[in-house]
Amino acid sequence: MNNGKLRIVGYLAGLAGVLVTSSAFAQAADAAPAAAAPAPPPQPAPAPAAADASASSSGSAQVGMALPGAAPQAAAVAGSSDHDAVVGRLAVGYLGRNGVTIAGGVTPTVIPTPVIGVRYWLSDMLGIDAGLGFGLTSGSAEVAGQSNDGPSWHLFMIHGGVPLSLASAGHFSFQIVPELNLGFAGASQDAGGVTNKASGFHLDVGARAGAEIHFGFINVPQLSLQGSVGLRLNMDSTSQTVMNVDSSTSAFSLGTTVGDNPWNIFTSNVAALYYF
Repeated sequence: MNNGKLRIVGYLAGLAGVLVTSSAFAQAADAAPAAAAPAPPPQPAPAPAAADASASSSGSAQVGMALPGAAPQAAAVAGSSDHDAVVGRLAVGYLGRNGVTIAGGVTPTVIPTPVIGVRYWLSDMLGIDAGLGFGLTSGSAEVAGQSNDGPSWHLFMIHGGVPLSLASAGHFSFQIVPELNLGFAGASQDAGGVTNKASGFHLDVGARAGAEIHFGFINVPQLSLQGSVGLRLNMDSTSQTVMNVDSSTSAFSLGTTVGDNPWNIFTSNVAALYYF
């Protein structure tokens, strides 16, 4: 009886050992593939994103200093004319020729003077002109040992203008220039112990329309020539003392004017400017 119970217990113990061993092998088999499975390789960044970034960087380099929101071609449009290149620069040159009438009478004498001045463009449309012309002369003559003073005169002319550039392209700028000139002149001469004197005053107000042509076509855009026509109101007055007799005159005139033409460079003086 006891032997039979021992055999049953031994059989049950052996069966339990087999079950435990089988379970251990199964768990090992399941764990091995999980440990051996390699980690998935890292996925590279999508190529289109890199291409977009490169294109964006290239586009920024082409635009340069353009303002935010400006079209890429704006930089190419700006500064496309010689006139645009001289905005904010000072020019020195010849601003035209004018004169003051003295001595009155039927055939008054006009003392001419060229005006030299400066031009400065505050913007591509608005500029400032300022100029000054002056002259003086004196002399004497000696006849048979007797010296006599010759006629002497002096003149001052002040010029001011506000050039307006209404259109420009390439080497050409179309402009309207409201302007004024203010002048004073005087003359004197000794005759037989008496000094004869004359003086004159001139004021004109008007406007000219014409062109300023730059020499950018020969790589000298700093040099420009001007030609124009216009309308001007002139006011002149004179006074004189001849042999202790005083007289005076005054005159008003309104009419068209013709300024220096650019092609006068080949024939005479021409209104020229040079920008620094």
